[in-house]
Amino acid sequence: MTTIILTSTVNVHNVSYIYQTDPASRIQTYLASIKKWLYETNLNIVLVENSGYNFNELNEEKEHFKSRFEVICFDEKTLTQDKFLQEAQFGKGRHEIFAINYAYYNSKLLQLANFIIKITGRFYIPELETFLNNHDLNNYDCLVQNNRIRCELVGSHKTNFNSIFNINIDEEHVESVWHRRTSIYPRILICKIFKIEDTPRGGNPDKYNTI
Repeated sequence: MTTIILTSTVNVHNVSYIYQTDPASRIQTYLASIKKWLYETNLNIVLVENSGYNFNELNEEKEHFKSRFEVICFDEKTLTQDKFLQEAQFGKGRHEIFAINYAYYNSKLLQLANFIIKITGRFYIPELETFLNNHDLNNYDCLVQNNRIRCELVGSHKTNFNSIFNINIDEEHVESVWHRRTSIYPRILICKIFKIEDTPRGGNPDKYNTI
């Protein structure tokens, strides 16, 4: 079973490289993506939110898709690990990896998954499900997006989760972390270039139309 982790932060933390900071705007961007993942695919979806926002707008979807949709909500500032996160002189990647791990250890769907794919929550990839169905993910150690200097999409066989999604980051750019960690494995599934709707980035005013 393949499960998608959609990462989200509604109330942005005090980290570098954040452009879209308005919570209302961020919520609408996330909702547009999440609903498409639910209504237009059959994939298992775990939405993790790390600033305490519980997405009540999705209460109907939480019930309707409860067999394949979970929302894992927490506020990292209330956790004992907050000092580790707030003192670090790094960008948003450290917070995202922490959220991925939090979701992993608190999600029923992720505990049942054979392959786990993290996708930045603002992005919907219409072609991804078809692409995945054409590959036996049990034959791969990890999955990377076509442009490996970007950081929206990365996946791991469950046996490699603690290596690829290890919480310890020792550099500022998470793109380099994903590249280094996935490159040690021999069986890497490199994705095609996926076309997506124009979607605002969180870190600058530009929009992406491919992943």
